[in-house]
Amino acid sequence: MKYCNWIIPCAEPEVPQALVSAGFTPLLAAMLARRGITEPESAREFIYGGEELLYPPETMADMPKAVARIREAIDKRETVAVYGDYDVDGITAACLVTSWLREQGLTCVPYIPDRLEEGYGLNSAALDTIKSRGATLVITVDCGITAVNEAGRAKELGLDLIITDHHECAAGSLPDALAVVDPKRPDCPYANKGLAGVGVAFKLLCALDGDDGWGMIEHYGDIVAIGTIGDVVNLDGENRLLIKEGLNILKTTENIG
Repeated sequence: MKYCNWIIPCAEPEVPQALVSAGFTPLLAAMLARRGITEPESAREFIYGGEELLYPPETMADMPKAVARIREAIDKRETVAVYGDYDVDGITAACLVTSWLREQGLTCVPYIPDRLEEGYGLNSAALDTIKSRGATLVITVDCGITAVNEAGRAKELGLDLIITDHHECAAGSLPDALAVVDPKRPDCPYANKGLAGVGVAFKLLCALDGDDGWGMIEHYGDIVAIGTIGDVVNLDGENRLLIKEGLNILKTTENIG
């Protein structure tokens, strides 16, 4: 197995005196130091950080464009397709956006590609199928950032395309979509570059709902936590808050499965 061996640091643990003086136990101080946290303020933020760790969703590149088009779809009662991925992150992201759109009264068609037959990411045959089901807008989650050819196919079909993703951008131009929301875009000023795909989808819903994030966490935090943990992103800052709150919600969630 890939992860069958533990890698144990040989050096003696560092116990920052500043953390001990601030009230942290020596064991906790040593564990924090292993994570590069040696100052009390950073330690308190890491362990106890709250709502202040949530960044404004509208600061993501193209987020206003995505929000405007989805609100138009809601006003016009369009059929919207949500194109996800077959891993935990992609499935939870698709569930998240599909659930919210259906709560707005829309007909929403979720699409998860077959792992063996279709592989990862957006594909043109799937877009043909989505078009045949009456969709006029496609929102990708956890995929799409490199789908240059597929974005061209969407245009040929008359499908508006909004891409939400968290993967690295390929060299060259972005897909020619109506909006490309990805914190890893070189021109994106969003502070948290480490969001999972479900995290980006979550921020889209926050922007659509005009919510700072706290209300959305209460509603969807369990789903966001599962997808974020499943994608093994860094568990600090905003990600850590999403997981901490989401795990608490999981104790009493009514979401089956």
